[in-house]
Amino acid sequence: MIKLKRLSFILFFLLARLIVNSQEVSVVNIQLMPYNVTPDAMLSASIMNSGSEQQVQIVSILYNSNNELLFTVKSAPFVLKSGLNAPLGGSRSIASADYSSNNQANYLQTTHGLSSGTFKVCVDVISTKTGGSVDQFCDEIESDFNQYIYLLYPSDNDSIETTTPILLWNHSEPFSALASNEYFRMIVSDIKGDQTADEAVIINTPLMLRNNLTTHTLQYPYDAPQLKKGKQYAWQVQKISNGIVINKTEAWKFSIVIENPVADVKYVALKKVLDAGYHKVENNKLFFKFEEEYVSGKISCIIYNSKRGTIVPRVKSEGVTTNDLNFKQNGYNRYEINLNELEIKKGYYTLEAKNEKGETFLLKFYTE
Repeated sequence: MIKLKRLSFILFFLLARLIVNSQEVSVVNIQLMPYNVTPDAMLSASIMNSGSEQQVQIVSILYNSNNELLFTVKSAPFVLKSGLNAPLGGSRSIASADYSSNNQANYLQTTHGLSSGTFKVCVDVISTKTGGSVDQFCDEIESDFNQYIYLLYPSDNDSIETTTPILLWNHSEPFSALASNEYFRMIVSDIKGDQTADEAVIINTPLMLRNNLTTHTLQYPYDAPQLKKGKQYAWQVQKISNGIVINKTEAWKFSIVIENPVADVKYVALKKVLDAGYHKVENNKLFFKFEEEYVSGKISCIIYNSKRGTIVPRVKSEGVTTNDLNFKQNGYNRYEINLNELEIKKGYYTLEAKNEKGETFLLKFYTE
């Protein structure tokens, strides 16, 4: 049934051309598939000759959507018989096949397939006797069989913590397959009210719009309007050709979570001998505990840096109603050192605490 429909179409097209053209030679069509663009396929034009046999040559040229030349194929001279001349195997030999030097032509030469987009193929039938053209035919080719473009991270409806996320996406073709008038664009928009992600991308002014993407990774820029905690955002990647969106991903949404305050880590115990372990300070506040079997009194504390330089901290005793900050009493003592007051830089330090009996207790800690 499909073959009959195709035959009917060819006959209809042929009759229409015969009505409007008085010439004897007419190109009916060319069967060029976007996934099989070879020199042989470029010569696969069906040609009607309503006159006597003559010798001709075919020149077939492929252009991209920007009318840039990609591929030119010339046949050796062959006899065009009366009637319909179909491109039967071996009936037309290749005289030359020349690829252009642009990236899209290189991709075509490597894969023998078209990247996604719109292309144009033009066939010129030339008489070898006169050297003139006896008919010309051009047709558009839509290529989308290998066109995949999708988002990766943040995933749809994801909740993330950072306000400068790394946005990841992917597509099926190399960037080198783009024509000079094509590029990829990423859009990030805020979501207002009950908008969907698609509506936010289409309607709202983008917070971030980046053209000419050349990688699949983009960190949300620091110079763009800052993303806010507790808000929802939509994002999408689009393929642009001649200023028109010809392909796009789904629009996904993500939100920036409101972080809960980090709880201060209380209370780390001091040791008489250091080992390989260390305590990581949170919120730049060091909390430690001290078990005392003796009478009340004081402790003395010193902090050593990695070069054995000393820092004398201001130690606050928790739960003691006295102005003496280093106060120590019987039982369980709790202390706090606010490192923000000491201009301590990122790195490893050692806290040394001594009681009245001269006993030494140590803690290795790390602060950012």
